[in-house]
Order: sequence, then C-alpha cells, then structure tokens
Amino acid sequence: MTQDFLDNQQYTELSILSYEAIYGHNYISPGGEKATDQFIDTLKLVPEMRVLDIGCGLGGPAYRLASKYGVHVHGIDLSANMIRIAKTRLKEEGLQHLVTLEQGNCLEIQTEMTFNVVHSRDVFLHIKDKARLFEVIAKTLVPGGRLYFSDYCLGQAKSSPEFKTYMRERDYSLHTVEDYTKLMEEEGFKNVSGEDRTDIFIQTLKHELNNLEKSSLLKQEKNYLYKIWQGKIKRTEHGEQCWGWFSGEKSK
Repeated sequence: MTQDFLDNQQYTELSILSYEAIYGHNYISPGGEKATDQFIDTLKLVPEMRVLDIGCGLGGPAYRLASKYGVHVHGIDLSANMIRIAKTRLKEEGLQHLVTLEQGNCLEIQTEMTFNVVHSRDVFLHIKDKARLFEVIAKTLVPGGRLYFSDYCLGQAKSSPEFKTYMRERDYSLHTVEDYTKLMEEEGFKNVSGEDRTDIFIQTLKHELNNLEKSSLLKQEKNYLYKIWQGKIKRTEHGEQCWGWFSGEKSK
C-alpha cells in the first residue's frame, strides 16, 4: 500500500468526506464515536500516558483519547489527504497541547519517544508485512506497553469471488482472528487476546446504513456506498468476513 494509492483511490478528499457522512464527524472507521468509546474503554488509560495512534485518519479517536483520558496522543497516517484535514480539525478541537499529527508510513516511523499504548482501528488490513508491523510496534512500546487494535478479518467460510475481488481492488491483506493472534505471539507479545466482535460489527453496519440514508450526499454517491455496505453485511452474515479486536503486551 502506498500513499499515492490511498490519496488517489480509496481516500480522495471527496471520498473521505463521504465516508465521514456515514461514520460521523472526525471519524473514518466503523462505529464512529460509539464504537471508539467501547474500544478505548478497554485500554486501561491514565492521564499523561503516551499513545501512538496508527492510521489516525481524521483524528476522531485521537481527540477522544486525549479529551476523555488526558493522555498524550501522536497520530500517524499514510494519507496526506487525511492528515491535511485532521490538522484543521485538531485546531477546531483545541487539543494541540495533547495531540500531534504526522503524515508518514508507520513501518518507517522515526521517533525517539516510546509509548505506553499503541492504538489502531481498522488499519492493519492495508499492511501486507504484518511481521514487520508488529516488530516496529514492539520497538515503539515501553517494556510492558500494550498494543490494542481492531481490524477486518477473514471469517471461517470460504471467500466468495466477489469478496476476493473486493480485497484485490482495495489491496487489502486480511487474516483470520486466529492467525492474527499467532503472528502477535510469534513477534514476542504476551497475554495476547483476539476476540471476534462480528456481532457488534453487523449492528454497526446496519446503523451506518441509516446514517447514509439521512445524509446529504448525492443520490448517485448514496447508491454507490449503499452497495458497499450491503456487501459487508452480506459477507459478515455469511461468515466470510469478521471483525476482530486484539490486544497484547510487550515483554518487560
């Protein structure tokens, strides 16, 4: 996955704003603020902790982490379009004292700072070299630091030709929940947990269809996005696709 592919394919500025109409203001991942709260409430955060947010998008989760828990968040995203919009939103939120944003590749992150928590929402599907990803993440964490992320995953049912085409067109690299947990353990993470939360995902997708219907998007755009969301619902209900929540700790 390259910046050029993201900024000129899936995440053009127009596409970002269309997705935001479904997910909610400042959000570009499933469930918007509601799912973010459900997820970050499991992170065991305390004020002044340092959090690395990989694939920060428009910054919604980063702003929520900072405002709700008083933690310092550094967000990084490969998409220049995302970061350009996010920096404007950061000023609007007035959280510059707690949140910093960077355009860049998380696999090449250059920072002398280490983090207590690495957080990511539905981003790792863009990254093929998962082993390198977890190796880089481990280096950014303090001893005993924790990794939490959610991601689209392969279900137990055989992938249909339509699903394979969907993944190929978007250059997605998906794993099963079980394979993800094995990869984390192989990279040295301890107390690894992988949960299949497809039940929440299906509820979220159906709610987002309502958001789409109520949005001010043009009819043509609504019809295009409706087909995408219906496809996700079909795949998840048939067991081809699922939604995983994961956590693990760096060895002390």
